[in-house]
Amino acid sequence: YARISSDPDETRLGVERQIADCEALAARLGWPVAEVYVDNDLSAWSGKPRPAYRRLLDDLKEGFRDAVLVHHEDRLHRHPRELEEFIDVCDRAGVTALASATGEIDLATPDGRLKARMLGAVARNESDKASRRLRRKHAELAARGRLAGGGPRPFGFEDDRITLRPGEAAVVREVAVRVLAGDSLRSVCVDLGSRGVRTTKDNEWEPSGLKRLLMSARISGRREYGGEFFPAVWPPIIPPEQSDRLRR
Repeated sequence: YARISSDPDETRLGVERQIADCEALAARLGWPVAEVYVDNDLSAWSGKPRPAYRRLLDDLKEGFRDAVLVHHEDRLHRHPRELEEFIDVCDRAGVTALASATGEIDLATPDGRLKARMLGAVARNESDKASRRLRRKHAELAARGRLAGGGPRPFGFEDDRITLRPGEAAVVREVAVRVLAGDSLRSVCVDLGSRGVRTTKDNEWEPSGLKRLLMSARISGRREYGGEFFPAVWPPIIPPEQSDRLRR
């Protein structure tokens, strides 16, 4: 099983390195590799579904697999509760072998389970510390009105996420006035579609997406964090007062 938390460009370099190390380990142990399970760009700490991991559990339950190889135990789990589920599945299926670059773990023995649980606790602690650091970083960025993260280009802005794109900015201003005047989100979306105005992902506008745009502090030249607003490094498309009216 291979997993990496962040691979926004989908290069798969991280998981491919894990797979190569696991295959080399399997060769040393004399274990034939029956299947490779990969969750790329998926955090185990976030709690989001991991399709390949769930498929691995299902295959263990059905008796299709009798051992698991990982680069490190924290690739499998970042939450103790997930580790306990994994141990329970292995118990019922009679699977006792878990191997990683740090050594083999015999899940059939109390000492082996203790080692797995200790490694799981360490992994959770590292995730918690990383989360605290990330929250602090984002709080500092917000207080300075700086950019944070990537993702799709925001509507109304150029690729640098700071410079206004005049044509799209004009659409934002128009839509803000119309919605405040009583036009429904759906009717505005229909009108935008008839005029060929599309989202930055080249999709037709939907009411939910238009609502997110109009609720965004970004279009008023502000950053929102923890319920507070901070002046941003990018210029506003609409005044903060108008933005507040839209949000209300």
